[in-house]
Amino acid sequence: MYMQLDKTGPDEEHGARINRVRSKSLKWRSVVASAAAVALVLTGCTSKASDEQGAGEEQDGPLKVGAVIYARDLEYWQLVEAGMNAAADELDVDVSVDVSNRQLQTEAQVVNTITARGDDILVIAPLDTTASVSTLEQARQKSMTVVQIDNRVDDDSFENFVGADQAEMGRASGESAAKYIEDSLDGDAKIALLTGDTEPNGPPRKKAFLAETDGLGEIMTSTEAVGSPEAGSKAFDTLMQSHPDVDVVWAWNGAALQGAATAAKQSGSTAKIIGIDMSKQVAEMMQGEKSPVESVADQHAYDIGYEAVKMGVSEAKGESYEKVESVPPAVFSAGDESGLQKYLDELAGQ
Repeated sequence: MYMQLDKTGPDEEHGARINRVRSKSLKWRSVVASAAAVALVLTGCTSKASDEQGAGEEQDGPLKVGAVIYARDLEYWQLVEAGMNAAADELDVDVSVDVSNRQLQTEAQVVNTITARGDDILVIAPLDTTASVSTLEQARQKSMTVVQIDNRVDDDSFENFVGADQAEMGRASGESAAKYIEDSLDGDAKIALLTGDTEPNGPPRKKAFLAETDGLGEIMTSTEAVGSPEAGSKAFDTLMQSHPDVDVVWAWNGAALQGAATAAKQSGSTAKIIGIDMSKQVAEMMQGEKSPVESVADQHAYDIGYEAVKMGVSEAKGESYEKVESVPPAVFSAGDESGLQKYLDELAGQ
């Protein structure tokens, strides 16, 4: 508020100066206000242009795939990763593969990192059918395309999946066992099982194996073999000590198979091992003479990794494609040089 000054007498000149200052002040405020308004308009235009330019750059650049696997301690996961990298090269996308180390907390942390860096696609092997749902949902909330491999959560809204049908894996190993029992043991065998009943893939594999070998002998014992090859080796030694006359040992996964094969070779056991999930160690053992491993049904992990990235990219781009959800098992037999060498060549390409 300005004071009203008497313009008569000695203060007239002072009042005039005040009015001139007030006039200049008002003009300056008007200029500042106008400049601010222009700046706001320009800022808005620049921001919008920058946003549009950034969105265009993201759209034009290669898609980014963040992948989460359990670990790299088994050749299965190494081949999954090799398949992912091959697909990424072919499709010209960026892929970064990390591990959950079979820990739910680590899984959540890794996915948080993937979403924070703005990846477009999440390819993940969920650890738990229930607990991992929230982790997948985190990626979906960021508008990421989610593809599950190996295992899938109990939420049908996450539709994209690539893996092996676990019952089919058990069936394939059961068919191999049935052929061996019929051809080499006159259709009657004493069978022992190394199982993974506490793991998601264990029960369907075992059930299908037993269906294929039903009527071809007796199940002598069943021992849980979960975790490391050391656990498989210990379980094999335990069952052979209690049932040394066992003819066939079924190993439900790669760790159990590797451990059993090592223990059998060290002990000189005559029991033949039929299992699921190939490894370099087992493949090389099967190439040699007197292999303790008769046959292996493998998930063809390389194709699982390849098809998962291919599915994610096609879904993210909205392209039509031939959807492959179930990768058929590859069955290897002792002495099958060409098949075993192909497996080793794929692994060497990692």
